Amino acid sequence: MDIRNILILSMVKGIGPAFIKKNCHRLINDSSCDQIVKESKPEELDNLVTYAKTANEIMSDCEANDIKMISIIDAEYPSQLKEIGDPPSILFLKGNHSLLNHVVAIIGTRHSSDLGNKIAERVGCYFANYFSICNGLVEGIDEHSIYVEGKVLSNVVGIISGGLCYNETCSAHHINVINDVLNAGGLIISEYYPRQKEDMYSGSKASRIQAGLSHGLILVQSKVEGGSKYTLSKFAKLGRPIGVIHYPTSTEYKSESFGANRLIVERGREGLGQIIGLKKTSSMKVGPIITLSSKADYEVFIMEMSYGCLF
Repeated sequence: MDIRNILILSMVKGIGPAFIKKNCHRLINDSSCDQIVKESKPEELDNLVTYAKTANEIMSDCEANDIKMISIIDAEYPSQLKEIGDPPSILFLKGNHSLLNHVVAIIGTRHSSDLGNKIAERVGCYFANYFSICNGLVEGIDEHSIYVEGKVLSNVVGIISGGLCYNETCSAHHINVINDVLNAGGLIISEYYPRQKEDMYSGSKASRIQAGLSHGLILVQSKVEGGSKYTLSKFAKLGRPIGVIHYPTSTEYKSESFGANRLIVERGREGLGQIIGLKKTSSMKVGPIITLSSKADYEVFIMEMSYGCLF
């Protein structure tokens, strides 16, 4: 099945990413999406002509704006992303596509403190020597982990919650950061059609892509109820290492803004389960949780990550 038919299939009401992942063998063997729709959602057959027209428009937008499309059955599709339950059937990419083999997510609060910002900058600079740095490019910890002395690192993978015609779909500040990432040689990824604008749900959906793409995750700073829980909740199902910044000598670290960090460091799996809202942790497939207080800890984390990377 070509990418146009997969794009059409993804538009069919009642057929989502989880269904498409489960039926990847059909995508490989069938020449079009018609039979799958006939079997699964026959009431949608009459809408396929409309979906096909929309697919043509999307593909024209991609060609005109230098946006690459890859489908879940393409060899270029990141294998680690397929491990989540509902990987996007189509990824839209702009920039350096070669940055997806060795990825670490560095995440945290949008309302970061001076201490959090300094740690994020230090962590981002260090790990960029070994991995691509992945996050949502939003203000706070995300931004501070990718900028060094006012310039963006060269190997940043940004997951945005709007389409890649980002001058139309994103905020003015976000547009500037995206431009900085692309100009530095980075990569921007979205699962949304090029002209689809951000909404109240798209940010939390994009967090699952951050989790899926990353071979390890580092939590720099977050409250217990902070937005980092969305990415953590997806990552906790993947069996990959989680690094948690721990800075016990600082008075600021004892504040609410580092509450999630302290809870995970003190209670491990149970603390993580509390943050992501699980009463029982038996459903989690958590990899090693590593406290990060020094460069020696960073090296341990890198060793754990290396088991899942294609070095």
